[in-house]
Amino acid sequence: MNEQSFFFRHVPTWGTAVAACITAALLVRMQPFYATADLARFAFTCALELALLDLLTRLALMPSRWLLRLPGLVATAAIGCIYTAQLYSVWISGGLVPPIALANQEVTGLISFNGIYALLGGFLSAFCLHAFFSRNTAPRWNIPQTATAVSAIALVYVGIVFHQPVARGIVVDSGEAPVSSFVRTVATYAGMNAPAQISAAQLNKVRAEFLRETTYVDEFPARYAQGLPARPNVIVIFTEGMSARWMETYGGAHAGLMPNLDRVARDSLVFTNYYNHTAATFRGLRGQLTSGHQEIDGYNDEGTGIGDRDVSHEVSAVSRISVPDILRQQGYSSMFFLSQQEFLNKMIKTLGFDRTLGRDYLYDHYLSKPERKRPTMLSDADLFSAMLSELERQPASKPFFAAAYNFQTHAFQDGENKYSNGDNPMLNRFHTYDRDIGSFVERFKASPLHDNTVLVITADHSTYPDPHAVRADPRIATYFVDTIPMLMYWKGIQHNVVDVAGKNSLDLAPTVLSLLGARYGRNLFLGCSLFETCKLDRISNVGSQYILTNSTGSYSRFLLPEHEKEYFQEGKQLIDRYKSIDLVIGTQ
Repeated sequence: MNEQSFFFRHVPTWGTAVAACITAALLVRMQPFYATADLARFAFTCALELALLDLLTRLALMPSRWLLRLPGLVATAAIGCIYTAQLYSVWISGGLVPPIALANQEVTGLISFNGIYALLGGFLSAFCLHAFFSRNTAPRWNIPQTATAVSAIALVYVGIVFHQPVARGIVVDSGEAPVSSFVRTVATYAGMNAPAQISAAQLNKVRAEFLRETTYVDEFPARYAQGLPARPNVIVIFTEGMSARWMETYGGAHAGLMPNLDRVARDSLVFTNYYNHTAATFRGLRGQLTSGHQEIDGYNDEGTGIGDRDVSHEVSAVSRISVPDILRQQGYSSMFFLSQQEFLNKMIKTLGFDRTLGRDYLYDHYLSKPERKRPTMLSDADLFSAMLSELERQPASKPFFAAAYNFQTHAFQDGENKYSNGDNPMLNRFHTYDRDIGSFVERFKASPLHDNTVLVITADHSTYPDPHAVRADPRIATYFVDTIPMLMYWKGIQHNVVDVAGKNSLDLAPTVLSLLGARYGRNLFLGCSLFETCKLDRISNVGSQYILTNSTGSYSRFLLPEHEKEYFQEGKQLIDRYKSIDLVIGTQ
C-alpha cells in the first residue's frame, strides 16, 4: 500500500476532522456548566455521530464515477451541516435548536448569526477538498465491512437517542445528540402546526367549560388606585425577553444596570413574584392580551398559523376576545406599535386592535431621512419616539389603549451602551434599553398625555437563559420561565409593592381591565386579576414543558413540592383541554 493510500485509509475525512475540532472546543466551553457524567454522555453521542459521518462520507466516495458519488456526498454534507449548526446553537444559546426556534423564525431572521456561516464554510470547504483530492487516490473500500461498521455504530446510537427529550434550546439534556435532536425538533414543530381537528361536540364542551361573562370579579383595590384619572389612556410596553432580575427593584445583582426603570419603579405600583406564563413572543403577546395559552403559532411560511390557515373546508374554532375587543365596548380606540413589518404584525391584527403600526408606517411618518432607506427594524429609541409622537396626535375626546413591543433586547443581541467592562452582551442590551426607555419616560412626563395616561411596563416573556444570562446571574433557572417586571404608573400614584406569590402573565388582561372598570364582556380568560385567586395562573407552559410557580420559585415537574403536585396535575390537564380551542372543526 502506498503512503498516500495509507493516509486516506486511516485519517478521518477532512470534514469530519473539522467537525471534531469544533466539538472539542464546544465541550471545553460547556465544562463549567455541566456535571462530568452529563458532559461525557453528550461527548459520546457526538462521537457516535462523527463516526457515522466519517463512514458515510467514505461510503459516498466508493463509486469510481463522480455522478454516482454525488448524491451520497450531497446527503452526507447536509448531515454534516446540521451537526455543525447544532454545535453553533449550543455555543450561543446553551442548547440544541428547539421547536420554539422554528416557531419564532421571523424573529431569528432579524438577528445576525455570522458565526454559523464561518463554521459551515469551514466544514464544507474541508469536506469538498477531501472529496476532490480523494477522487483518484482514495483506496476502494470493502463495502460489506464498511456497511457492517455503520450498522453496528448506528445500532448503539439509536439505542441511546431513541427516548431523547425534545430540545429546549437552553441546556443539552441527557440523551440528546445534534443530528437526531434536529430531526425530532422538525417533527415536533410540524406536529405543533398540523391542522388537527376536533369535533363540534368536543369544542362546545371546551367552550362551555371556560366561557366567562365577566373579565374580573373583585374590584381593583381602591388603596392602590389613588390618583387614577377617569377613563385614562393606557400604554403597555411589552419589553422583549426581560426578566425582573435585571432590575435592582427586584433584587438584581448588577448595580446601576437599569437606573431609569428603577427610578420609575420607585413611583409606581410594583408587582413582585410575577412570572411569564409562556414563551416566545407570539405566544407571550397573544396569551397576555387574551389571557390564554395557545397550541399553535400566529402566522408562518407554511400557512398553518392561527391567522393564516386555509379554512375554506373547515369551521374555525372559537376565537378569543382580547383586551382591545372589550375596551372597544367602553369607547376606547386601540393601537399596537412594533419595530418590524412581518408575521408578528399580521398576528397582532388578529387580536382586535384598530391599527397595527409597524416599521413602515412609523418610519415614513416620523423617522424618514432622505439619505437613508428603511431599516430592517426600528431601534428601541426610534420606536418609542415615533410611538409617542403618534399618541400625542390622538383626539383627547376618545381614550386609547396602546401597546408596544420592542426588539433590541432580544436574545443574542448586544447593546451599544456598555455595562461595566462591556464583556456581557446581555447586560449591555438591557443597559441600552434602560437608557432608551428612560428617555421615553422623561418625554412622556413632559407630554400632555401624562395627565390622563396609565403606563404599564412589563415583558412578553422572561430572558432566554443562554450562557450570557447564566453568567450574569447563576440563580436563573435553566428553563424559559422566570419572574418578569410589572410596573403600573400614572401621575399621582402612590408607590406600593404587591407580592403576587407566583401568579403569571395570564393575569395581565383581567388586571388592566379591572383597573379601568371594564368588567363585562364574554371571554375565554384563564387568568384573573392579580388581586384575585384563580386555578391556572401559577402554571406556565412552553411547548411540551409545564412549570409551576409560587412565592419561592419555579419548578419543573421533576422538582415539584409535594403539596403542589395535585394542583399541578389538575392545572396541566385543564390547560391541555383549553389549548384544543386552537384546533378546527371538520365539516366533511
